[in-house]
Amino acid sequence: MKISGRKLYHGAKELFMKNTVLVVEDNEMNRMMLVSFLEDTYQVLEAENGREALEILQNSRNKISAVIVDLIMPEMNGYEFLKVYSSSPELLNVPVIVSTGEEGEDVEIECLGYGAWDFIRKPYNPHIIRFRVKNVIERSEFYLLRQLRYQEQFDTLTGIYIQNMFVHQTEKMLKENPDTDFMILHFDIYQFQVYNSVFGRREGDKLLCHIADLLRRMAEHVEHMTYCRIEADAFGICVPASVGDEIQKVVEYFQKDFQEYQRDYNILSNMGVFYIEDREASIPAMIDHARLASKECKGNYIYNYYIYTERMGEDIQEAQKIVNDMEQAMKEEQFVLYLQPKYGLTDYKLAGAEVLTRWITPDKGMVSPGKFIPIFEKNGLIMKLDFYIWEQSCKLIRSWLDRGIEPFPISINISRVSMYNPRIVEEIHELTVKYDIPPRLFQLELTESAYTDNPETIKKAMHQLQEYGHTILMDDFGSGYSSLNVLKDISVDVLKLDMKFMAASGSENQKRSESIVANVIHLAKDLELPVIAEGVEEKEQVDFLNSVGCEYVQGYYFAKPMPVEEYEKLAFV
Repeated sequence: MKISGRKLYHGAKELFMKNTVLVVEDNEMNRMMLVSFLEDTYQVLEAENGREALEILQNSRNKISAVIVDLIMPEMNGYEFLKVYSSSPELLNVPVIVSTGEEGEDVEIECLGYGAWDFIRKPYNPHIIRFRVKNVIERSEFYLLRQLRYQEQFDTLTGIYIQNMFVHQTEKMLKENPDTDFMILHFDIYQFQVYNSVFGRREGDKLLCHIADLLRRMAEHVEHMTYCRIEADAFGICVPASVGDEIQKVVEYFQKDFQEYQRDYNILSNMGVFYIEDREASIPAMIDHARLASKECKGNYIYNYYIYTERMGEDIQEAQKIVNDMEQAMKEEQFVLYLQPKYGLTDYKLAGAEVLTRWITPDKGMVSPGKFIPIFEKNGLIMKLDFYIWEQSCKLIRSWLDRGIEPFPISINISRVSMYNPRIVEEIHELTVKYDIPPRLFQLELTESAYTDNPETIKKAMHQLQEYGHTILMDDFGSGYSSLNVLKDISVDVLKLDMKFMAASGSENQKRSESIVANVIHLAKDLELPVIAEGVEEKEQVDFLNSVGCEYVQGYYFAKPMPVEEYEKLAFV
């Protein structure tokens, strides 16, 4: 690549202060002539053939304002250059002027067909060349400006408004129709990424364009309506609230069309509805409320729309406060360990405990795990909490050992989210090494549903942890649909059977559920797997479990989760 012009070596910044023109010409005399015509006004780059020119364009296409290319060149001529240029959408915004000595319309027609913007004839006229370069640069800047303006208002894929323009037009519609009540709809496709995976990205884009067409057709029948593509597969709509009386028909309109559009896949839509009461409120906030409502019907094949309620808003504010408070809570050690004892069923002696988490705040007291655990699982903070609890548990075992106590094993829970941590094995092992505790005292519980999420990864991780000496417990066994497959494929050391699986005493299903539990326990015995029945609350359950040979129990009938100090009195005094 050659660079022509004045003060060439003062850095890249200076190189592109002027508009830059790329001259592609194999004849050095012609090339030098073109450079001399342009260098007072433009920064000029030089290439001797089409291949060099393409390389320069690929590396600096955002800085090239125009290209002058000769048709007759060795290695890659002007025609071949134009073929590549015309098939590269990212290059088409750079105007190309064809330099030729050939006469006749056929040459011009062919070059124009490949996207050439203009022509200059040999022998060169410097005034014509300067004017034509100036004209194509101004035209390209005008097209670029128009394209940028379009992109500021319209979605480039579907051709309908983007959210900012939707907000502007909706505000205008509300002001012009003060006596009409309106509502905001948030519309999206359930598991759209799965549709993309099945049919490919191009088909996914076609579906989005089809939805945009449905909205255009819908707008033809609604007097006042604005709509947009918010992002990905999410669309925003504002219509008179009177349409809300027939919202189910609107949903059915979409669903019926989707059935016709793609007969080989059940496209399921979700719709959230927000009725506008305060017209001064921000439209983006209204969209967020409608989006929140739409999440209530994700995957629901019966109810495809939900209406926003104040309770939803309160829930999300409460959830955000819980998230905001977490960091400080960890620093102040507000998350504390509670231990729920496990007992041997043959002798009723203590056999260990499960570590549970309690959040005790200075102002509100205890926060229910049912409130904060699902929120942390949803946003990924559960991984941080998991590690915190694991480390606190290791510290606890270390403190017992330092006091000369030979403790019973305690088991910690591993959330489904934490199983996606690629360093989970290393992190657990590093904790046991850091606090110098025997892995046999630090048992690991994982729910059956977590095994089915990512079986190969979990199988490998569990095997490595077993090799380090940890005991693996499968929690909530029998609660899923693939329990036996999981048992077949993944090595575990202990099964935990949730007694919620048992029907209530005296119910018509009691015998059936007892028979299933008995057979699970017998199967576990054949596999030489101990069984812990958890959630045991009644004497009748204890008697039944004893009769079918269950080895261990855990539940309120024996002991509730308790602070560490209470457990120590129970276990070591």
